Order: sequence, then C-alpha cells, then structure tokens
Amino acid sequence: MEYSESRANGGGGEVYTQGEFRKHDEVLCNGLGSKTPENIVLVPCDGSPVYWIIEAKAKHSQLSTAINEARNYADLVNDYVSSKSGPLQDVARFATGIAGSPEHSFYVQTSYWDGKKWKEIAINNYETTGFLSKEQCQYILTANEPEIEHFDDNPDLFLAKANAINKTLHDNEIPVGERAKTIAALLLALAENGSMRINREPKALIREINGNVEDLLAKHGKEEYANSIMLTPPATEKNHAKYRKALIDTLQHLREMNIRSAINSGDDALGKFYETFLRYANGAKEMGIVLTPRHITKFAVECLGVGPKDRIYDPTCGTGGFLVSAMDLVRKKIGSASKTIYDNFKNDGLYGVEQRDDVYGLAIVNMIFRGDGKSGIHDGNCLDYTFWFRDGEVSYRMLDSKLPDGAIRPFSRVFMNPPFKLKTKETDFVDHALDQMQPGGLLFAVLPAVVIGGKNHSDWREHFLQRHTLKAVIKFDTALFYPVSEATYGLIAVAHEPHRFDGKVFFGELFDDEHKPRPSKMKSKHDIQDNLNSMTETLKGYLQGEHTSEVDRTIKLNPVRLDGNYVFSPESYLNMRVPELEYDAGVRALATIQAKHEIAIQNTRQALRKADNLKLFKVKDFISCEIAAPIKSQKDYKEGSIPVVSATASNNGISKWLAIPSEQCLSNCITISKTHNTKPCEAFWHPYSFSAISTVIIVKPIDELVACEEALIYFCEAIKVCNSWRYHYARPVELNELKVYLPKTADGNPDLEAMTDSVKRQTDNRLD
Repeated sequence: MEYSESRANGGGGEVYTQGEFRKHDEVLCNGLGSKTPENIVLVPCDGSPVYWIIEAKAKHSQLSTAINEARNYADLVNDYVSSKSGPLQDVARFATGIAGSPEHSFYVQTSYWDGKKWKEIAINNYETTGFLSKEQCQYILTANEPEIEHFDDNPDLFLAKANAINKTLHDNEIPVGERAKTIAALLLALAENGSMRINREPKALIREINGNVEDLLAKHGKEEYANSIMLTPPATEKNHAKYRKALIDTLQHLREMNIRSAINSGDDALGKFYETFLRYANGAKEMGIVLTPRHITKFAVECLGVGPKDRIYDPTCGTGGFLVSAMDLVRKKIGSASKTIYDNFKNDGLYGVEQRDDVYGLAIVNMIFRGDGKSGIHDGNCLDYTFWFRDGEVSYRMLDSKLPDGAIRPFSRVFMNPPFKLKTKETDFVDHALDQMQPGGLLFAVLPAVVIGGKNHSDWREHFLQRHTLKAVIKFDTALFYPVSEATYGLIAVAHEPHRFDGKVFFGELFDDEHKPRPSKMKSKHDIQDNLNSMTETLKGYLQGEHTSEVDRTIKLNPVRLDGNYVFSPESYLNMRVPELEYDAGVRALATIQAKHEIAIQNTRQALRKADNLKLFKVKDFISCEIAAPIKSQKDYKEGSIPVVSATASNNGISKWLAIPSEQCLSNCITISKTHNTKPCEAFWHPYSFSAISTVIIVKPIDELVACEEALIYFCEAIKVCNSWRYHYARPVELNELKVYLPKTADGNPDLEAMTDSVKRQTDNRLD
C-alpha cells in the first residue's frame, strides 16, 4: 500500500515494511507467526521499543476491517509477551487502519491499548485522521491515555504541508487567486463534517463540500456570504478531473495534519497554519494580501492591553489577524473563570471591515475557526462606515458620518495595518479609525516612513497632534512584511485628547530576529537581535504610567520636535550611532579612496569616448597574482574593525565590519565582483587591511600600478566600464576574460601618467 509504505514513519522510529521484521525481531516473529501486517513502527520509549501495528486496505469501506486487523495483530504480540513475562508487559500499544488509494485518498484511524481496552486516539476531542509524531506517541505512553490536549503546531511541519498543498494546487492548475478560497472552503467543510467521504464524481464532491460550507456558515449567521467562499467547478467538464484531484489530494494533506484537531486547538494552531499557507506557499504578494505577522499583532494587543469590556475595531482587517490576537489575549486573561464573559466579548467586542470580497471571505473563515460566533466583520470600504453605540448595541450607517442623537463613539481599542501606496492615503484610514473611537481610547497603526517622517505629511502630523496624543512610535525591521521590503512603524495614540508638546513620547526600535520566520534564519548567530519580549513589557508599562528607563539605541523618551515638520521617526530621536571602532591609518583613508573612485568613474567614461588614444589590454597583464578569498562566510564572525568586501556596489565593496583574525586579512589588493549584484562589475582598490568572501576576484596589482595610486584607481574604474556587459549571462566572470581600454603612449604601452593626471587633476580640485 503506497500510503503506508511512504508515510508510516509518523512515529519517528524504525519501520518494518511487510515481512521485514522477520529478519530482525524475535518477539514479532513469535507473536505474529505467519501473520504479516502492512507496517510496524518501533516507537522509542524508555530505552525499549513499543510496537505500532499498521494495516491497510484498498477501499474506504474497509477502514473498520483494517483497524480491527491491526488491533488483532497487536493482541497476538501482547499475548505472546505476557505468556513469557507475566501481566502488564504489553509492548504493542498502537494500532492504525488505513483504507483507500492514491486516486481516491486515504482514511486513517488509530487506536491505543491502555492495558485494558483499545481506545481511539483523539487530539482536542477529535479522533486523529493522520499519523502521530514521535513526541505525541511518547506523551500518550507516559500518560497512558489516548487523549492529547495540545495540537502539535510545529512550524516546520506547517511550512512543509503548506508547500505540499500549494504544489498540489499548482500541479492541478488551480489559479493563484483561487487557492486561498479553495483552502478556506475545504477547511470549513472538514470543520462541519470530519468524516466527509470522497465521491468519485466531481460535481457530487463539490456539492458535498459546498453543502458543508453552507451549513457551517448558517450556524454562524453568515450564510449570505457562502457564494464568496464556496467552490465553483471549471466551466468545461474536461477540466473536472484535475480539479477533483486537486481537492482530494488537498483534503488528504489536511487529514494527515489532523486538521479537525487544529481547528479546535486552544492555541490557534489552525490560524498559524493558515497564515503560513498564505504567506509562504500561496504567494500572498501575488494575491495582494498583506498579512501582519502574528508576533506583531500579539505585540500590539499586549502593549495596549485588551480586556473583555473593550470593543475592538480594525478598519482594514484583512484576514482578521489583530482581532484573533485580541481574542487570544482576552481568553488568556480570563481563563476558564467565566465562559459567559468571554462569549459576550466574542459576540459584541470584535469588529472589522474588509473591502476585497475574496479576503473578506477569508476573514469570515478565520473568525469562525476561532469560535467567533457573531463575527462582526463587514464587507466594503471602511471609509463609507460610521459606527456608534447606543442602547447597549453597536450599529453602523453607510455614507453618512453623522452620529444619531444620543449615540457615542463605540470603540476603545483600534488595531490596524492600512494598505500602502493606494489612491486613498494611509492617513485617511487613520483619521477614519480615530473618528470611531471613544475619547481616551488607544490606537495602534502600522504606517510607512512617508507618513511618519516624510515632508509631504507634515501638515497631517501637525493636525493629528492638535486633536490626539502621540504616545509612542516603534521602528520595525524593513523585512517585517517579507518578501516585500518596506520601512514601517507602529504608531500608538490616545484618541481625542490634544497632544501636550512638553510631554514625552516613547520612541523605540524593535528587533525581532528570533520571532521572524524563515528569512531571519539566514542571519549569522552574531547578527541576530531580538528585544521583542522586553520591548513589549517596557512599552506596556509605559502606557500604564509606570516609570520607564531609556535604553541606548532602542528606547528614548523625548518631546516631539517642533521644527516645522513634526517628525515622528524614531531615528530622529534615538542614539543610532554604532560604537566607534579602532581603525588603522589605512582605513582612515577610506573616505579619500572612495571619493577618488567616484571621480575616476566619470573621467574614465569621458576618456573612453576618445577612442583614438586608447588601446585594449588584458587585465591579467597588470596583475602579479590572484589570491583565494580568506573567509567563506561572514556569519562566522562577530562585529569588529576589519572591513569585509563582497560583490556589493557601494562603500568600496565593503558589506560589513567584522572581527577577522590577522592571518585572514589582506592589503594593497584589487577586488572585482564575480557576479551581478546591485550593479554589474565592480572593482575597488584596497590599500588598507581588509578581508573578502568568494563573490569577488582578489588580485595583487603590479608594482608599477601600486606606485601610481591615481592610475590604479583609473584602472579599477576602467574594469567597471569595459566589462559590465559580461555580467548579463548569469554566470561568474573569470579573471582571464577581463579586458580594459587604457590611454596609450606613442609606443603602445599603457600611459600611466595620463591615467594619473586624469584622476589627480579632478581629485585635487574636489578634495581640497
């Protein structure tokens, strides 16, 4: 059976396929006799293995037969061991039945023998539909109880499954824009009916899935939005087979994850998987979906504080990340003390608006997964809404900004990440949100640099301070919304309380390398910085009026500068200066060398236009030797005083300053980029102590060039100008390929004096 052979190692131990155990295990041989289960997994437990018996059948209808046979095989093994060792020596504790085929998916059922009877294994009160991890098996064995309370939300597993599902959808030609909706529909269908059977006929399968979606949406009062979530088969029947395969294969992946348990996981495991799927496997950027990272939504709600009496609003809610984090925090605060209080908060305390129909559908799904019974999320443009509170209820009106008589603004907390770079300004969304807030309510908004510090928004910032109090601005990493690179900030304000210009504002910089997903794992261990937990506690205390101490480079308490621009950027207030390093005399000349390079490139280009005075030379004719790169990876070194050169196009090729041992340092060399980076072909002269990695060619120039520094710099810039075209073939460039046009003397030799004069004349004038 293909499924069991390829996936039976769910327990993390050794796997015997078919009769393989007969060569290795006397207990199994004697216990099973002539019987041969499909697979047997050896689960490590206290130094001795526990057997996990697996039996497979070809049809879904044979699932009960498969599980019964697996149990019987385990009973035979246990009976044999008991006959030799006495009671309580059972060693076959897990039994799994598998039924189905690759064409029609597999169904999996797993039981546990507790010493008295077989019990179905469940996670969060739902029977498992996929294999268990080694850790889950060991948890069950330790407790001798088949009920697991915690779903295994391993991020590596989530990423692997997200990619596998995305590949399935891609291979079966499900468009990128349809994949999130497809996953949403299948998750809802499984949430409504975990035992849903796969029908051979595509239309019947889709009807069953859509019927489950409708039933679940109706339970949550959202049946009118079924059309935005339900599946639509391809127009032509010839494409139905691929569409059906995409659905059943995706359902198989979800079952393998025990997805019904994830749906009911108290720690929001399903939400984490859904976010992983959207962010990494499904091309959220291509879909136009911008997801606020989970650790940032959690940071925001914890800093501002959310309680069961708060009413929360996100005017651009996307898939509902901030609202979910608010729910999680309230649930954590009240625990199991009062289910009624928590239910009231879920029903009356969460509101959002989302304009895009497809994303709105995802938001509805997301909230349903978290048990939000009412789901106060509305579709449309938030700027068309006016919310108010009166007679114990929150209501809204479209296209009318006036509050009814006796009504007040409803929201005490706003969390938002408005869309950037649209015709509608980010500030319009912020103004709308503040207009819906109670006086004294707290707002958290993710905003781009142009709003926080750009001159074009200085009038808005001035007007903002006249109406509201700026409490804090936090600088985020530019890779926060990976793969999009954008300078972003978290702005925190008190609504409808004019700013006191002598009051201090909390300016901070957040480092979150340990909490960011995959991209941060590319960093060196020496470069990783993370102050998320300490920043959360400090900022939360500050907003609650506690004494707050400043921290060099990360926290500064300062009034807003009234310089005409009302700049909110933390960089303008924090001490961002890198500690001074002890540079040698050669490095102190780096600025001059860089300036000469900048001037030389202009003069070299001008000289190349005078072709009658130039001659083509091989670069290697001016090189005494080529040197191997001293270091393999910059990740292996701490910050220090030695410049390290890579193929970067700026700062003389220097990418970092690191603590490099002297034996791995060079000087008086030229580096030439091997590959196209930000610019093709970069060559720099380094008369100071430096090191380099293998993305550059490192050469020692001949003594005649070294004796004429300006001529040498001219030579470097000639390499750039004459060889850039070689870097458009997506392959590394070799030294023997490089050629340069240089001024020539009457006898055809390189005219070093002319090269020197070309650079020196300009640099002497501009560097005085």
